Amino acid sequence: MGVVYVLEDGYLAKDGGTLKISKRGPSGGETLLEKPLIAVEEIVVLGNAVVTPALLKHCAEENIGLHYVSTSGRYFAGLTRTPAKNAPARVAQFAAHLDPVRKLALARRFVLGKLRNSLTLLRRNGAEGWEEMRWAIGELDKAADEEALRGLEGRAADIYFRAYAALLPEGFRFTERSRRPPRDPANSLLSLAYTFLAKACESALQVAGLDPYVGYLHEVRYGRASLALDLMEEFRSILADSVVLSLLNNRRLTLEDFDDAEGYPKLRKESFPKFLRAWEERLTDRVRHPLLGKAYSYRQTLLVQARILVKHLMGELTTYEPFTVR
Repeated sequence: MGVVYVLEDGYLAKDGGTLKISKRGPSGGETLLEKPLIAVEEIVVLGNAVVTPALLKHCAEENIGLHYVSTSGRYFAGLTRTPAKNAPARVAQFAAHLDPVRKLALARRFVLGKLRNSLTLLRRNGAEGWEEMRWAIGELDKAADEEALRGLEGRAADIYFRAYAALLPEGFRFTERSRRPPRDPANSLLSLAYTFLAKACESALQVAGLDPYVGYLHEVRYGRASLALDLMEEFRSILADSVVLSLLNNRRLTLEDFDDAEGYPKLRKESFPKFLRAWEERLTDRVRHPLLGKAYSYRQTLLVQARILVKHLMGELTTYEPFTVR
């Protein structure tokens, strides 16, 4: 696995060509992990770990992502890859954002991918009422602007989450999606999964040469990775929602794995590895890409979609085709 998750308030250092994580300071303490840096793609810190300047410099030089995330799923900051050299792709991206017709057309495609995959997840799991979402797909082309499109997407999301919540075990079912803060354990876990998915999408877009902060469905706001949020729409159900559903229905996580010491339900620190294992297992699952006809891991598929978006923006593909499963 190329992603290293750090839960301990430890000490991260570069020891020759090795990433060394210790439980205490540089002068001693139990060694928790030693991993060749050549095999590290990203480091995700979920505590108050100390990172040495030498390791920071190495991450910057070798384009190793370093991310700080709270255990409640909030993304704080990170050292990300330097912008790719594909400046023409970013120019095309900005031009499409400034063109109202192209912007709306792209926004529709991201929502189309989300709706199709949401329907698939509900149908596969035998949810009741999943057919109610079909109307939304037929209404996409009638949305006159982004505001109308987001309204349509919001109404479909309400239907989706009612059906999705009914698939959860007793004790985890909720009446509506809640975010800041999440009002129940299942919503807390969904928010956590969405944070990790957004980070993965942002990384894929950067590798493909695009600016994650200039999107189409999500309006541009200071500090918001709008294009990463656009891309993640088509993957929410099949990655994040799927992982949460599996963790809870297979009882890999139970109510005892959460506490509300901070005023809202939050996954306990000692339970975090269960989520991380499930998340990485899902990202390494292989799936056939409907457009390319090849099998990729889901992590690779995020990058494939980012590159397909580049080809569309550069005029090599007439339409952006969202990734969907059957």
